[in-house]
Amino acid sequence: MKKIFILTPVYILFFLLGDIFFSNFIYKENINNNCYKYLSGFHHLKKNCYAKEKWLKNVVSYDVYTDGDGYRISNNKKDIKKNENIVIFLGGSITYGMGLKYEKSFVGLVDSKIEKYSIKNLGVAGYSPTIFSYQLDKLIKKNIKPKKIFIVLDIVDVSNEAKGWVYNKKFEHPVRPLTKDIINLDDNKERESGFKNFKYNNFKATRIIARYINNSLRNLRYNFSQSKKKNKIPGKSGWGDFLYTNVENTNLDHWRPVGFNKTISIIKNEYKKIGKLSKKIDSELYIIIYPWPDTLFFGQEIFNWESFGSELCLLSECNKLISLFPELEKVKAENTDWLTKLFNENDLHLTSFGQKIIAKKVLKEGFN
Repeated sequence: MKKIFILTPVYILFFLLGDIFFSNFIYKENINNNCYKYLSGFHHLKKNCYAKEKWLKNVVSYDVYTDGDGYRISNNKKDIKKNENIVIFLGGSITYGMGLKYEKSFVGLVDSKIEKYSIKNLGVAGYSPTIFSYQLDKLIKKNIKPKKIFIVLDIVDVSNEAKGWVYNKKFEHPVRPLTKDIINLDDNKERESGFKNFKYNNFKATRIIARYINNSLRNLRYNFSQSKKKNKIPGKSGWGDFLYTNVENTNLDHWRPVGFNKTISIIKNEYKKIGKLSKKIDSELYIIIYPWPDTLFFGQEIFNWESFGSELCLLSECNKLISLFPELEKVKAENTDWLTKLFNENDLHLTSFGQKIIAKKVLKEGFN
């Protein structure tokens, strides 16, 4: 026993020294938990990045790959350089494919079925209509003119837009108003110096092993929870309460600092901009809407999201509003386990089953 106590620290020391050698001379790639790059009041996806992502608690870890433009892609997809027959998808986390590998997201499913077009997924969690119009304008200025534009109008767009976006002369992109909550990282100072930086660059084997163990435990927990699935009813989401609750009775922090009514006006104006930009380049414009779990359960008597989508389609002169309300309402009506069938456990993001429903309708109404 005494020998074990003596040798254990020696083994650990040799392992750590070996890890330093491995990290510096054998495995030179970065180990990322996500591909987000945080700037001053803004964020985007890193270019040519790979990460094993696990944002959602009750979802197994999944691979994320980005191309040379910082757009999420399949691991098997080639980076097409030609700016011809481009189709873009704009939106937040649902467009990005949060909780799923790209191939199982609705954009990835559409991508796998369409050979005539080059699919570009510009979706990033936390984005809202002001950023969507900025992204489209930026593409056009680069002389990239999409043939088709799909925008997911998500219920959380209201809250994300209400946080505010401003234009600052220091940046080409909109930024959040300067508050204590803004993450302010200089491009050249992403990693902390000192021991944390040393640990990040020199103990990759340790981190790979730890990640493998963590992912394995996560998968076991996920499989166990799947086997225990019961018929549930959704709780109120907070961000989507305004659909069935008077705004003054919701959590008003969700609409600060801009305010709910002003935010709705801003969203309308941004969709007008997007409509004008799409007309300028003779592009087809489609708006996609879908219900959240609490929308399906509690309804939308106070603020009708389908009517709002129709209004935005009219304002932007979109080619078509692609509504997933009928399809998801049908699943709810026909399945007692509709909640876990359509949505990840205790979350607002769609499962692979729900993503397939979106992909099927987008293919039918946007490409036929």
